[in-house]
Amino acid sequence: MAEVLAASGRRKLTPERERELLRVTAELVGEVGYDQVTMAVIARRAKCSTATLYRQWESKPRLVVSAWRAHEAENGRDLTQIDTGGLHGDLKGVVRYLMAGDPTKDAFASMSAALVQDEDLMEIVREILIHPILRDLAQLLDRAVARGEIAADNPVIALAPQILLGPWLVQDILYGTPATPELMETILDTVLLPALAPQAATL
Repeated sequence: MAEVLAASGRRKLTPERERELLRVTAELVGEVGYDQVTMAVIARRAKCSTATLYRQWESKPRLVVSAWRAHEAENGRDLTQIDTGGLHGDLKGVVRYLMAGDPTKDAFASMSAALVQDEDLMEIVREILIHPILRDLAQLLDRAVARGEIAADNPVIALAPQILLGPWLVQDILYGTPATPELMETILDTVLLPALAPQAATL
């Protein structure tokens, strides 16, 4: 069955059905854009009730952002997989992660206008997409501290997310063009690495 009876007596989606609903949501966003997708449209395509969707995800923004995150995870896009044994290689891996081409990511770009206008949506994006990146980046930097590559009291550790993720997030807003791999690597090699660990920048 697509749903099982939880201890509370309410029906709960099976993992397989949950993945299917997230996949359908991602497909629809890619086809018609974020603004045109509604819970009713998703329910029709997925052959379920809108009540099922609301019970599981509470709102369209949370469902759509969850679909994006699920797609990333299914395709192995996870910063926890990056561990080259050195700070330079690890941060290069972060840049590759951020810049990886992904048609689904382009499809979800239709959310960008809504993000500017909808603080609730922005908060969900922070919770589901941005906060895991910040957590994983912090763990990566902690490993570099443990290896002795970064001084534990280096104040740039706290600024690393702004230095690395800032251009990735706002380049399009500032200049009308997305961040490029070349830009991100330049920021990494000339700004972040020298500030965190000068010796790593020369590797």
